[in-house]
Amino acid sequence: MSDAFDELPPEAEAKLRALQEQQQARRDAEAAERRARRTLWYTHHWPNEYERCAVVAGRHVCRRCLTLYPIAFVVAIAGLAGFSPWPDAIDVWMIWLLCIPATVEFLAEKLLDVPYHPRRQVAVTALVGLAFGRGLSYEIDDRWSWEFWGPVLVFCTIWFLAAVTRAQRDYFRQALEHSQEYGPSASDAPTEQPS
Repeated sequence: MSDAFDELPPEAEAKLRALQEQQQARRDAEAAERRARRTLWYTHHWPNEYERCAVVAGRHVCRRCLTLYPIAFVVAIAGLAGFSPWPDAIDVWMIWLLCIPATVEFLAEKLLDVPYHPRRQVAVTALVGLAFGRGLSYEIDDRWSWEFWGPVLVFCTIWFLAAVTRAQRDYFRQALEHSQEYGPSASDAPTEQPS
């Protein structure tokens, strides 16, 4: 009698194996998502966007941050020490103008689907690093300086709105693909109104 339970028919055994593989794939995906959530503070990207990261000591780190912050801190410290990358008379112009290429690149990528390119990102981020660092030296020297907060508020708002717009568009695109793949759900079916 126990032999009947030990051996399953081939179809049932194949279905059981398929279910086990699905469960394992789901567990693996959940484990990968947990790892991605734990590392999000320095990757700033989910695993499907790790091409936007550099690998440092075996870990993915946001490439934009690796470029921006070192340059900004060096320029800020140099500015506080009296060294400026350009004449002081054009500081405000340079701080604002150097943010424009990165903004154009970000908007093109998020809104026009221009493909990501790491060298382009590093180049435009280096320009922002110069501007951010110079503005930061003003902020450290004199709190609430317009040279720092003006560009931060304007350009970060533009980048935020572009990112939200892209996220909404991706969400609706995925929902449309899902509905086309699986068809309308029972809750979407028209209901007859009583007359």
